[in-house]
Amino acid sequence: MPKIRKAYSTDIAFLKALEEQCFAPNRRFSFSSLLRSLSSTHQDLYIIEVDDRPVGSATIFRFRKTWRLYSIAILPEYRHQSLGHVLMQHIIDLALGENIGHLSLEVDSKDAATIEWYRSFGFRKIEVIKDYYASGEHADKMLLVLKENPKEKRYLANVAIVDQKIDWLTRIPNLEVISAETFLNDTSYQYAKELRVFNFCTKLGYQTIGYYVSLLASARGLRAIPNVATLEDATDETITKSLGDEVFDLIQESFKHSTRKEIVLRVIFGRTTPPRFERLGKAMHRLFETPFLELKFVKQGNWLLSKIRILTVNDIEVDDYVIADAKHYFAHNRYAISKIKQYKYDLAILVDPKEPAPPSGKTALDRFVEAAHKVGFYTEFITKADYSRVPQFDALFIRATTNVDNYTYQFSRYAYAEGLVVIDDPWSILRCANKLYFHECMKSENIKTPKTMIVSSKTPLAKITGEFTFPIILKRPDSASSRGVFKVSDLDELKLKLRELFRLSALLIAQEYIPSSFDWRIGILDGKALYACKYFMARNHWQIYNWNANKSRASVGPVATYLVEDAPATVVDLALRAANAIGDGFYGVDVKEKDGQVYVIEVNDNPSIDHHWEDEILGEKLYLQIMQNIMDRIEKVRQMSVNSRASDTKNSAKTPVN
Repeated sequence: MPKIRKAYSTDIAFLKALEEQCFAPNRRFSFSSLLRSLSSTHQDLYIIEVDDRPVGSATIFRFRKTWRLYSIAILPEYRHQSLGHVLMQHIIDLALGENIGHLSLEVDSKDAATIEWYRSFGFRKIEVIKDYYASGEHADKMLLVLKENPKEKRYLANVAIVDQKIDWLTRIPNLEVISAETFLNDTSYQYAKELRVFNFCTKLGYQTIGYYVSLLASARGLRAIPNVATLEDATDETITKSLGDEVFDLIQESFKHSTRKEIVLRVIFGRTTPPRFERLGKAMHRLFETPFLELKFVKQGNWLLSKIRILTVNDIEVDDYVIADAKHYFAHNRYAISKIKQYKYDLAILVDPKEPAPPSGKTALDRFVEAAHKVGFYTEFITKADYSRVPQFDALFIRATTNVDNYTYQFSRYAYAEGLVVIDDPWSILRCANKLYFHECMKSENIKTPKTMIVSSKTPLAKITGEFTFPIILKRPDSASSRGVFKVSDLDELKLKLRELFRLSALLIAQEYIPSSFDWRIGILDGKALYACKYFMARNHWQIYNWNANKSRASVGPVATYLVEDAPATVVDLALRAANAIGDGFYGVDVKEKDGQVYVIEVNDNPSIDHHWEDEILGEKLYLQIMQNIMDRIEKVRQMSVNSRASDTKNSAKTPVN
């Protein structure tokens, strides 16, 4: 009788031989991929034996509700003995035993015999994936439903957000059209969770109303199209020029017969003009998902993507074809899933040698390197000049001051897209950098903050003064480290400052002033509190940082460091709730105490870790905890679905079993 067991590292020679005997070269696991499969926490690899000899294997990727059968194979000389059937039934039984809802797989669309074999187990075809294995080599995606659960079904409503009347949009089925003001201020949309938000505002630039529609949609846990990351990336030349080998090759293939020096494509509701470039258009639409996209390519030896433009509805000539495409677009769910790429254990630490007040000084950086070596990382400092080298590493640890509109975000976004573990990830930077997002996020999670109001140029002064007593705090949405934060003491000062700030941003934040001699700073990583500090206000100033004291470097108040357990429990608990609402990154949560109440002031990505400051109590242990977390993330995240171009999963399910 055949026996089935988990694969061991000692099976590597057999597994390599099995790949060579059963699969074409372009569909084989590499030796390194096999090693990763054996050690992965998200894969299981099973061996079937006959007379104690291994004769076949099956590989599954385990997700929370679904298992994906990646590969199943039997040695040629042992086929036609029902061993493949035994192995498949074993996988099904295991999935049923662990209460898994579905098994999924991909199979060559031309392999009728194997498709029929899968059907004998109850698998059904749910879609065709074009060019899955290679150009012209399609795959059938098949699904076996093991457990029906009606509660898991999600019905999402499509909502178009507009800042002007667009009559033709109202004729599109499955689409509700509302104004930007309604979306931003109507409580029925502030707390709705079952919405897919399509941003049709006429302006989408940084800090316009359209920008805030996408930002706040994400803050509310909604799917925003385009999202803020797409808006940012479209204006980023470094992102434009760093799309990866697969996209580069597709561009060359698409234009190889063209005699032109410049080509402009438009992707409207996922459809490409001219149509012969449909495949390239779909690939770019997956990378930059938005209803209207314009791409400019130029011939400079090779064909290069020179410009990405997120179009608005005003840039489009609407005809019957566009309306037909819109109806098709909104009739389908379009969730593109990419897979993470797997690498070695090399850590890049991004620093700015010229930064006057970095998150970590030289001594702290040296301690990070020592800790990284102890947990098993090769470590290298990189600067903004090393952008092209990012894919060489397994993880990126940012120790330069982050912001959405500078190179740190570009590095984080690029690293994340390439499958690196990133501290902090681009989503954390986006969420922490913009106080509008922070405000919406805290409100949706019922986390206590100072009384806050979102203010536009249309907000009456009487509404602001009726809500707050002077002094009032005004914040630019992208304020950080006390910059872009102002205290106004009377009505005249309020008018003047509002006039000044509205030149920079369409929306501002007005906030209650809570005086205090210090803020608590709780350092949190992956949902766990690491350290606690009291940051005292700068001398003769109402903030921790006083940038008026020195043009290049702020004066800073003293710091007192505590064990987490010695900080007030109410402060730590509130900080943890706030950090968890943002993500699972590395955060410094600032909390104020007043009259027995605690308030979250802000959540900082990339918080300070400096020698004799944050590390005063824990010392080396603090650096080791952070480095070990990055190491653990590499082990946990590799094989999971994130924004990258994974080579190991693109060839997918393989099935020589018959």
